[in-house]
Amino acid sequence: MDLKSRLASTFRVLKSASKPGWSEFWLLFRVCLLGIAILGAVGFLIRYVFAIIGFFRG
Repeated sequence: MDLKSRLASTFRVLKSASKPGWSEFWLLFRVCLLGIAILGAVGFLIRYVFAIIGFFRG
């Protein structure tokens, strides 16, 4: 793909793009927060399990 067709394709996509509405924005915001919370919970559980393993090892 040469530069000219790449730029034309990019401009076509940008021309058809639009700003998200408030409902879509809040949905994306909640999904991102849920993902961050899940990753944090998994990290906490892994750290907690390894702390218990270390406690019993001595």
